[in-house]
Amino acid sequence: MVNMCVLFGHVIGAACPLCRRPGAGLCERCLQSLPFNRHSCPRCALPLPGRAPAGVWCADCQSRPPSFDRVVAPLLYLDPVDALVADFKYRRQLHLGPLLAGTCADAIRTATAGVELLLPVPMLAQGLRERGFNQAAELTRQLARQFSIPWAEDRLIKTAGGPHQQALGRAQRRRNVRGTFDFRGDLPRSVALIDDVVTTGATADEASRMLKRAGSEYVEVWALARTPRDSWTVAGRTDRHR
Repeated sequence: MVNMCVLFGHVIGAACPLCRRPGAGLCERCLQSLPFNRHSCPRCALPLPGRAPAGVWCADCQSRPPSFDRVVAPLLYLDPVDALVADFKYRRQLHLGPLLAGTCADAIRTATAGVELLLPVPMLAQGLRERGFNQAAELTRQLARQFSIPWAEDRLIKTAGGPHQQALGRAQRRRNVRGTFDFRGDLPRSVALIDDVVTTGATADEASRMLKRAGSEYVEVWALARTPRDSWTVAGRTDRHR
C-alpha cells in the first residue's frame, strides 16, 4: 500500500485538514481514524453486518441486481469523511479534490485493468452554474491523471431533473432519476463512472443503465464513500447525496 500521508503531503500543504496539526496533508492519526469500508457487498459496496460471509451479495443486489457491475467505495460516508466532502463540494475547498481522490487510489488500483474511459456523473446545467464546478468531474480529472486513463466530461449528460434527491426515499429516488441521462458519441466496452458518494445507488444505477444501452458492456462505479443503510433518508432526516 502506498504511504497515503506522503501522497497527501504533496497536495495539501501546511496542516492536516481535520485536526489542523502542522504538517503536510492528513496526519497519521487522522488517516487511521477514517471509517474505511472494509466489509461490504462486492456488487454495490453497501456495508455488510459483521456476521455476513465475505464475498456475499447484499439482499438488495440479490433481489434486484443493479445495472452497474461493481462499486468501489473505500470509505464510509460518516464523520469525518462527510465533513471533508462537504467542504470540497459545498464550500469550494477545491484543494481537497486531490486528497479525496488519493483516498480512492489504492482501492481502485486493481480495478483499473481493462477500463477504457472514465466518466463523471453529470450535473444539470443550472446546478453547474450555481455551484461553479462539478465535484465528480474534479475527482475524475485527478483519477485520470493517476491512472493514465482517458476521461470525458461531455459524453454522459443529464437532461432532466426532478425534486432534489435528499428529501426522497429509496424507491422515490429510483423514480426520480429514471430517464434523466443521455449519451453523446461512442462508448468503449468498459467504463468507470465517477462520483463522490453513493447513497442508495439510484443515480449510479440509472446512469449505468444508460451507458449499457449506449453500448458499454461493463460499468464500474468509483466513489469516495458509501453511505451505510441506517444513514439513508428516513422520515425527518435527509442527506445531500445519491
